[in-house]
Amino acid sequence: MRIQNIVSGETRASAIIAFVFLSFTLLSDTYLFSQSAMQNSGKFPLWNFDEVNHSCRAKGRLQDKDYCESKMMDQILAQGKSAIPILISQLTDTQATNEPIYDYWNETTSGDISYFILTDLFTNASWTTFTMPGLDALKSYCNKNIPAEACWRGFLKKHGRKYVQDQWLAAWDANKDRVYWDEKERCFRVSP
Repeated sequence: MRIQNIVSGETRASAIIAFVFLSFTLLSDTYLFSQSAMQNSGKFPLWNFDEVNHSCRAKGRLQDKDYCESKMMDQILAQGKSAIPILISQLTDTQATNEPIYDYWNETTSGDISYFILTDLFTNASWTTFTMPGLDALKSYCNKNIPAEACWRGFLKKHGRKYVQDQWLAAWDANKDRVYWDEKERCFRVSP
């Protein structure tokens, strides 16, 4: 009888240890999944754009490492096309960046940065083709003598940030299932 109790006690202890281990494993997997989902559904801190040594100021696309060195851009690119709706959601954000990220601009906001990133992510390597259909309404037809910032601010004054966001959202909704990353061009494209 005493031997049965010892064996039975060892079995209970093993069962309790196994239960605790299994519970911890399931809870930690749930926590990690929730944390990952929160990060993917969160927002990028674009107001704190982290270009290294002002490397993103001259001409170039923000996703090009030889042009723009930024851990935030690395994070955006690592999320792939799931970053696009997050960026679209931030187009109306008016929080000013710590400093403008483009030369000759007096101010940039999180919404501006989001627009610049989206535009660059859908522009081919030679800068000749914008690859997201359905956004012709966002083309600005400013006089070449007008600085880019003044042109952008004028467009926003006339149409508003919500208009820009709505145009991007409509284009994304119409094309999201056909969007893919072209590694050679380092941009998103839309398959036919």
